[in-house]
Amino acid sequence: MQKTHALPLLPLILSIHSAWAEAPEIHILDEIVVTGARTVSPLVVTADPQAPHRPVAAADAADFLKTVPGMSSIRKGGASSDPLLRGLGGSRLAVQADGHFLYGGCGGRMDPPTAYIVPSAYDLVEVIKGPQSVKYGMGLISGAVNFERKTEPFAEAGTQLNLSATGGNFDRNDAWLDATVGSQLGYVRAIGTQAHGGDYQDGNGDKVHSAFDRHSATAIAGFTPDADTTIELSADRSRGEAAYADRSMDGTVFDRDAWGIKAERRNLTPWLAALRAEYGHSYVDHVMDNFSLRPQPGMKMLSNPDRETDTARVAADLKLARAELTVGADWLQDDHTFRGGVDYAGKPRSPDQSFDSAGVFAEGKLPLGTSEQLVAGLRHDRVDARYDAGFGNAALRNTEQHYNLTSGFVRLESRQGAWTPYIGLGIAQRAPDFWERAKTNGAKLNKESNTELDFGTLYRNGTLQASVSGYLSRIDDFILLEGKPGSIAGSARNVDARRAGFEADANWRFAANWHAGATLSYAWGENRSDGKALAQTPPLEGLLTLGWENDRLALAAHVRGVARQGRVAPGQGNIVGTDLGESSGFATVGLKAGYQLNDAILLSAGVDNLLDRAYAEALNKGEPNGLNPITGRINEPGRTLWLQVQGRW
Repeated sequence: MQKTHALPLLPLILSIHSAWAEAPEIHILDEIVVTGARTVSPLVVTADPQAPHRPVAAADAADFLKTVPGMSSIRKGGASSDPLLRGLGGSRLAVQADGHFLYGGCGGRMDPPTAYIVPSAYDLVEVIKGPQSVKYGMGLISGAVNFERKTEPFAEAGTQLNLSATGGNFDRNDAWLDATVGSQLGYVRAIGTQAHGGDYQDGNGDKVHSAFDRHSATAIAGFTPDADTTIELSADRSRGEAAYADRSMDGTVFDRDAWGIKAERRNLTPWLAALRAEYGHSYVDHVMDNFSLRPQPGMKMLSNPDRETDTARVAADLKLARAELTVGADWLQDDHTFRGGVDYAGKPRSPDQSFDSAGVFAEGKLPLGTSEQLVAGLRHDRVDARYDAGFGNAALRNTEQHYNLTSGFVRLESRQGAWTPYIGLGIAQRAPDFWERAKTNGAKLNKESNTELDFGTLYRNGTLQASVSGYLSRIDDFILLEGKPGSIAGSARNVDARRAGFEADANWRFAANWHAGATLSYAWGENRSDGKALAQTPPLEGLLTLGWENDRLALAAHVRGVARQGRVAPGQGNIVGTDLGESSGFATVGLKAGYQLNDAILLSAGVDNLLDRAYAEALNKGEPNGLNPITGRINEPGRTLWLQVQGRW
């Protein structure tokens, strides 16, 4: 019933807007209070990770991504949630940090890649929905996310300084600083972040084992000898720890050290618009134990996995008659090792899995007349996956599997006045990942293949911006994991799956200083091999926002509603967890205010979960946390008050 009533939302907004079409033009102000991400082109959503967002500033990248329609996350504690797009995450969602892949080390997904990404240390977040690009690596089964840094070159000598500090209840305090000094010849940039949270309380007043500490430092040096050349070196270092409510161990070490180099030359010839080359290295060292962040257990346990990842990429932008084309090649090497025991530091590391992959790709667009264009891409990858000498299953040690993967898409876009309708067909293939291969019980998993039809439209007309996108998907050899309901799965196998869903968003400046916004998303999935629902599929979700603002003050209220989920498959799921069972619907209310003190200083304050509701997301975990058993789900934080000051010079 809720789905039937929700579908007419976007046409209703458009029809109301038509009735106001003859009204005087309304001046559109820059937002002081940012209420969500924006769909900027077909199937592409962008967001500013340094702007004040609702809810409270994100502890890590997964929390931040929840503001994008169609994205959700699986909570484990106060940090390190696992993100999903349209109900699919893990290796089905390509996550990049400044163009480079990074992976966590924990075999139980204690540290997904987003756990090492602090959003405020980046300038732009881009989300690509569906297999509708080939430039972001292989296997875009659900899509891709790229956290990007874009340091602008200096026209003359100068400095830039951005900083922010946030405080809230549950002992929440965050800070970040971003300073750049440069001239026409280049720039030096330094970014530092810190985030801390204590154990939060849910709406019932019950404490959730969820405290965390994170801090990071980034240094970037760029050389710009002329307007068409950029050479950039970067280094990242992050450290942290986090308590977990969904398991009997906590993450006591989250160490990442990374560096990269990029070179770009633009406007080489009339047909060669740009040439780029880059290389990146990332090392993750992770420790989990059951005694450092919780009461002393009967027996101490500790595990210390690590992962080393190297990536390289070359690409060229071509202008061929009316067509624009990007061609390139990329390479990835990924090595995982482990050791354990309380005395782990003196032990040698044992390699258990490693991967080598290489791919070539081409993606471009061709205008068709004055109002249409064709966008298309094709890539091919070769993956060599090895079980190394330290792998747990002795029968698989020193064996290797090879996967040849082909992905591509074609999309037709049209511009019809205020409307931009589009339709695209995409195919994406991916090889089984580290976590899935660890749970095969000796059987080789087939590569996963998604064939998907994406369609929708954008609407831009004065004071109204809106979009709607839908998809129909068939996934052959979908890799399904099974285990105890709510737990990390214990075995993997291939099934055939079908998926469908949509996302819609609208932002309407309906009167001077007033705006209203709405988002809606729905996902449906079926495990056709077993004749049941596809596990870990989020329910219908909507968000309504009403805001008022002038040049100094901004006020906003939002109501988020989530329907119950009755289509579940207890004990089946993904590399993060399995379905617990049916979930209840809920609604929450939040308030936010911003005051532009002067040209440089912005004050923001808010309250999330205003009514102090006790609620849990549908995608959830339910294992004991070692302190007291979780008989149901991990509840979200109760009423949360926060204050933020931000400066830009």
